[in-house]
Amino acid sequence: MSTNIRIVLDTRFEKVDQTYPLIIRISHNRRNVSIPLGYSLLEKDWNEQSKEVKSSFKGVSNVTRLNKLIQQKKINAMDIVNQLQDSGEIENLTVKEIKSRIISQQSEQTVFSFTEQLIAELKDAGRYGYARSINNTLQAIRKFSSAKDFTFKQLNYQFLTKFENSCLKDGLKINSIAVYMRTTKMIYNRAIKAGIVKRELYPFLGFTIKTTKTMKRAVRREVIELIEKFEPAVNTRIWHAKNYFLFSFYAMGINFADLARLKKSNIVEGRLEFTRQKTKKDYSIKVNKAIQEILDLYCTNKQEDDYIFPIITRAGNRELEYRDVSEKRKIYNQMLKEIANLCGIESNLTSYVARHSWATIAKRKGVPVAAISEGMGHGDVKTTEIYLDSFDKEVLDDFNDLITG
Repeated sequence: MSTNIRIVLDTRFEKVDQTYPLIIRISHNRRNVSIPLGYSLLEKDWNEQSKEVKSSFKGVSNVTRLNKLIQQKKINAMDIVNQLQDSGEIENLTVKEIKSRIISQQSEQTVFSFTEQLIAELKDAGRYGYARSINNTLQAIRKFSSAKDFTFKQLNYQFLTKFENSCLKDGLKINSIAVYMRTTKMIYNRAIKAGIVKRELYPFLGFTIKTTKTMKRAVRREVIELIEKFEPAVNTRIWHAKNYFLFSFYAMGINFADLARLKKSNIVEGRLEFTRQKTKKDYSIKVNKAIQEILDLYCTNKQEDDYIFPIITRAGNRELEYRDVSEKRKIYNQMLKEIANLCGIESNLTSYVARHSWATIAKRKGVPVAAISEGMGHGDVKTTEIYLDSFDKEVLDDFNDLITG
């Protein structure tokens, strides 16, 4: 049973600026995990042979000091592994548990390095959307702190207040800031569980994460009918966008990521059988006439393992598939705006509108909220009620017009 500790430039994950994260890689029983060191380098700034940062690296003022710091972190990790080996405890530990032991004894592990480690783990698990969301928050914190790393002890109530005020000053909306704050709260909770920071220092006890009600995203059935009657040129981007939108509406508000991953093999005995990417919940939706008409446009000459819709074009690589979905979603939303303009629709059409509209129209027709929640794959009815928040006011307005008109 061998356990190895190495310093590695992780070239699996290239960043936007073409740098790669510097990590401690732990190998145990032929399995690997990594601990980010909080630095990213260009390949030209890394000496693979000596495992050191070259003097050409401009990210710090003193490269010699940085190399000593990196080596010290490696030595500290090796000391912990040696202690576990001497006690015989390591034989019963997984590589992730060894990593947790190393992290928990690094009392001054920084917010940046811990968060980068979390992002790397999520990417390894194929959860690229969640990783991207956390990375967006990390970049916002980096900007606020002028790229200076800090410990979780320094992430206190005053930090949260100043960070929130900075975001407001930058013109961010309340709900966008709330996303950053909820993500920061999640990261802090993970750090507590990992033994990085004490629970008594929890900064969110007296801090309120502010939110505002979002504008209504649903449209009435009459708007759906305008889109149904719209006839763009076949096989154009706008033609696909129309089909995606209507398919989502007809299939109980299936979201774009799940629609993109539907394969011909998901059509089973007249039903769509699939697992939702976000919640991992199984779905079974009857292929009604409207759904079948759209499927007929795409399923000709398709093999069972082929994707139904031309959204994912780089199949086989989870990260590239995620990028395909993200890029095509942007195009889809652009085309929906064009459809709205051409059809004279004043509402802001987005990929979410079909989903919200299905839920709202269902409630208008008397479908119980619990059934709508089940159809949309929500974990609880409260989530569904957020979708339907504006419904009751509109119904009261209609009733009042009827009475007073």
